Amino acid sequence: MDHSGDETSVPGVVNTTPLAERLGLHRAGGLLTGSPVHGFDQRVFGGHLLGQVVLAAGEHSPAGRAVESLHVYFLRPGRPGVPIGYSIRTIREGRTRTVLAVSAEQAGRELLAGVVSLGPDEPPHDPVSLTAPSVPAPEELPTLAERRSLGLPPEGVRLPPLGDWRTASRPLDVRYVGGSPRCFWFRAEPAPGAGAHLHRAVLAFASDRSLLPVIARDRPMASVDHAMWFHAAPVCGQWYLYVQDCPAAHAGGGLARGTVFDTAGLAIASVAQHGLVL
Repeated sequence: MDHSGDETSVPGVVNTTPLAERLGLHRAGGLLTGSPVHGFDQRVFGGHLLGQVVLAAGEHSPAGRAVESLHVYFLRPGRPGVPIGYSIRTIREGRTRTVLAVSAEQAGRELLAGVVSLGPDEPPHDPVSLTAPSVPAPEELPTLAERRSLGLPPEGVRLPPLGDWRTASRPLDVRYVGGSPRCFWFRAEPAPGAGAHLHRAVLAFASDRSLLPVIARDRPMASVDHAMWFHAAPVCGQWYLYVQDCPAAHAGGGLARGTVFDTAGLAIASVAQHGLVL
């Protein structure tokens, strides 16, 4: 059995490209351009767009500033194999903050529109934080591939890797905790020497991982919008605990919330997402 990729893998293609490179942008005709993930036939993952939004904003960031919050609306699904262009416009350049408008387009179709705020890239001093729940360490929990082999339920985690998580379309090592509130550990590959923008881009990518199932675990859903606030500087390769809940839901959808904690129990980021049942 081939233990690479996930259920959306194109037959015969194994994508071993690190996440940092998958999210990478380049300039084409004066426009920042990125690509969907090569080797997978799914629609573009919302987290992929979020990560590239953070990197595009970083390209317009004054020195010493990094993304501190974002609020974007998902307008249309993206297609595999078609480049995505990112347009950035400065709304306000202040003494301590920069506010940018961002748009993502693919073949003339607008996929995403939103606003990004950039502030000081240094973490806060003496932060006040929520208390992370007491849960087993990630090393004590089975990987998604091990859960599959043990016959354990996926618990709302879509597209689990067939084996090596690094080759999946959503390359994160996820360790589901179970219980209430819904939570799981995750980590991405380390990115030695990366700047603040890339570390935040990877966390933005991960923030969209399996968030909507907290609203309706067994029903297909679509994201309407996604908001995120960074409270401290994340680091690729470290373990983070993603704690999720749903403060309000109805027959057609609801609101999903999440808090990302580091291993010391400090809140690194907060997330909110509105989802619709399809």
